[in-house]
Amino acid sequence: MSENRPPIPEPIKRKVRQQCGFGCAICGMPFFQYDHIEEYADVQEHNEGNLVLLCPNHHAAKTTKKLSKERIREAKVNPFNNSRASTSVYKVEPSRELITQLGSNVITGWHTDGKSDHNTVWVNGKSFLLIHSDEGQFTISIDVTDEKGNILLSVKKGELVVSTAAWDYVYEGENIKIRAALGEVILDLNLSDKKIEIVKGMFIDKNLDGFSVQDGSLKSICAGNSMSTIRNCRWPSSGFGGWGILNSASVPNVSIPQGVSFAVFTHY
Repeated sequence: MSENRPPIPEPIKRKVRQQCGFGCAICGMPFFQYDHIEEYADVQEHNEGNLVLLCPNHHAAKTTKKLSKERIREAKVNPFNNSRASTSVYKVEPSRELITQLGSNVITGWHTDGKSDHNTVWVNGKSFLLIHSDEGQFTISIDVTDEKGNILLSVKKGELVVSTAAWDYVYEGENIKIRAALGEVILDLNLSDKKIEIVKGMFIDKNLDGFSVQDGSLKSICAGNSMSTIRNCRWPSSGFGGWGILNSASVPNVSIPQGVSFAVFTHY
């Protein structure tokens, strides 16, 4: 970028994200770059009508003239994620190390011991955050929700998709933010191959039971009400589990998975 070229104003970037459904206009991938359809050197301005989201592959294809401006304009009018409930997939690579952090609470030292899945966040029989171990490498599955249990972001064995019903979403560096309105961050997540860190977010089921993370605290939620609070705890992983909650009034026929030992378990 030229030193004389001003940055794209944030309101324009947000509008383009909303127009493109939070993903590449061509393929829907929720990891993207901002591209001027007509080159900035020619138009000398940042205009939302001339801006589009492209994944790194399609951005490179456009730059090397493998992808025409006409196709990009067509995609801007009818982006891939248009009318879809969620974006297409972005793949998070596996790693041999993994730190799991919820607020100021950390579990480290996940290891492979013949058990393929580690229940890191478990609520009423559902695993909201799983660590998968396969041939010495780790991938994650995670469902992060709003306060009503609607899924905002989902990862299945490293394949990330985002709800297109959000007001705004951005993935910059390792940081993901989802907003419900201007200034209202409902998910603040750092995600890379080696780390899953929830700064702000919720794991809530349809019974309104689960966990909330905010201001460094991990709070258990029972029937929509905040209960116990955990802060500044660090555990070496047992290799089996992290945080669990069971509300027998909500799910009387559910029990703790056999062989799972949670670092913190709450029973109502």
